[in-house]
Amino acid sequence: MNPARWATVMLAVCLGLCACNVGKGVGAAKGTLYEYGCSSKSGDYRAAGETEAAKPESPQPFDLKPSFFAGELIDDLREHSTGGSEVMSNRVIIRLQRSGKEIEQNDVLTFDVSSSYEVARCVRGRVDSAGKNDWDESNCYRASDNGPGRMRVQWDGFVHGALALKSTCNANLIGAAISAPITTDNTPPPPVLDGSWSSWVEFQEFGGASDWNNVPTERKEVDPKFHVKFGERVYASTFFLTLTDNKVVDASIHDLPLPRPQIGATLGGDPTTGMFDFDLERGQGAQFFP
Repeated sequence: MNPARWATVMLAVCLGLCACNVGKGVGAAKGTLYEYGCSSKSGDYRAAGETEAAKPESPQPFDLKPSFFAGELIDDLREHSTGGSEVMSNRVIIRLQRSGKEIEQNDVLTFDVSSSYEVARCVRGRVDSAGKNDWDESNCYRASDNGPGRMRVQWDGFVHGALALKSTCNANLIGAAISAPITTDNTPPPPVLDGSWSSWVEFQEFGGASDWNNVPTERKEVDPKFHVKFGERVYASTFFLTLTDNKVVDASIHDLPLPRPQIGATLGGDPTTGMFDFDLERGQGAQFFP
């Protein structure tokens, strides 16, 4: 066989083998949900077999049943133009999808990690020589040396969460994760020191972040340019999300009157109702620009 043709065939085989793993993983996202105007037939969201329309005071059982898992890497462009120690804002958008169809026609739960560095510090659990925790305690909680790092999930944190049901429902609504109840007077919530936020995710593995072979005081500092790479594992042992209408969140951010929420949900709380575990692979459907 012509060498050039042989190389082409082998490349195609390699890409085909790599593509086999795209979207594979395990996960759960169960809880309760209400959503108005979900479809012309059933009206407001209701679970199969339910006769009562879902309302804020009586949400219905919901199960995303994710079967496709993907991660979109968006690296800070400064990483390629500076050799200093400045912290990079390398981003990972994690998607749990009901199917492998395009997200515009899918039910999708998204975890948008805006700072891989901060999540990595939480997962690593390093303690410096002075005994100070080397992670942001306002956004990260660690219950044990080798356990998962729990990250707060909210629009102003390092991890954001959102649910959009473009397959199940025809209403263009987004549920956004909040780490504390939204009040009408925008009163700041009290500080949380024990990780009991209204929304959180516990990462057991986040690329190369973990370093549990060493005691906390011997663990290396996280590289300011840290990012998850293709082929690495992303494993959240559990998560819990409290979601409300994104319009309510936007109004709160801009100090405007709060509208009536049209979507809300609680998902997860233990490994059987909220978790995900997959290797981040490159391929069609997993990234917008594979």
